[in-house]
Amino acid sequence: MELLLTLAPDVRPEETEKIAQKIQNRLKLPAEPDPLKPVRRLRIKDVEDFDGILSKLREEFPEVSRVVIVKHRGRSHDPDRIAARAAKLAKGEILPHHTFAVDARRLDKDLPYTSRDLAVEVGEAVRRATGASVDLDSPDRYVDVHVSRHGYLIGITPATLREPHRSWLPSGTFNHVHVCCERPETEYEIADLIRITAALRLGSLILVEPNRDAVRRAEEKVGASSLIDLRIEGDLREALTGFDVVVGLHPTAPNAESELLRAVEGANQICLLTGSETKGLSREAKELADVLVHLGPTTAEPMRTANAVAYAVGVLAARTVSLRSATAPTLHR
Repeated sequence: MELLLTLAPDVRPEETEKIAQKIQNRLKLPAEPDPLKPVRRLRIKDVEDFDGILSKLREEFPEVSRVVIVKHRGRSHDPDRIAARAAKLAKGEILPHHTFAVDARRLDKDLPYTSRDLAVEVGEAVRRATGASVDLDSPDRYVDVHVSRHGYLIGITPATLREPHRSWLPSGTFNHVHVCCERPETEYEIADLIRITAALRLGSLILVEPNRDAVRRAEEKVGASSLIDLRIEGDLREALTGFDVVVGLHPTAPNAESELLRAVEGANQICLLTGSETKGLSREAKELADVLVHLGPTTAEPMRTANAVAYAVGVLAARTVSLRSATAPTLHR
């Protein structure tokens, strides 16, 4: 058996080989940087006692954020061939009563398709081959498909084993939270919003009357743009249609975080409304918001847009953690 270990984002790239050596010495198995992409990714071969190895990883290596059971490696870049191979492998691993999710990674941006394109094609092939249903939030199995210019790998891993340190919120915790930014002007603020939307798996990112050139440059710069629901709208009122509550984030608003929590109580679809970093919310935006909220202590220095979104979602996360901890021993499956 071969395992792929993904290291935590706070591990510096130059530490990859050092951690590989540490794992090799402790587990007495060959560990090396993954040939598809050697940064923060380790390959362990000749694994026989999987349960024992996983137990040691949990206890001794907090740097390891994810474990993938690798079923196959190949040289092709063709998504059709990769999807067909994944479907063939899945037949013996995923049963009709199981649910699954595909985690596709395009490790080199010069490949002529996106991670989402690959995930959709592989998912459809696996669904047809197994009869299993897709569940992006709480699947029984993960199908990992990673492709670089050096080839590809396919992994199929039970969800309960894939992440050794599993005190995390479920991946779909915030898919009912959306971000709407009014007239963003710069590449960096749009890129930051794309990143935070992808990182927190928010429901969507809506840009109202943005600088189109800045949007294009941000999408080219940030690969995560292919992983989110990104919408461009020309009318603010129309963009906000369909949300149960719209929370405007504004540095001089009279209300604090407690009002944010009160406003979203019981809401199914929440929109965090922000303005550009240069102009803030317009008068129209303030009027359309159900509530205006100031985040953090009193200060003359407003937050950057993405920071304000992250802060607001953090407030919602604290509330979620508090509610879950009162009813369940763990936060994640």
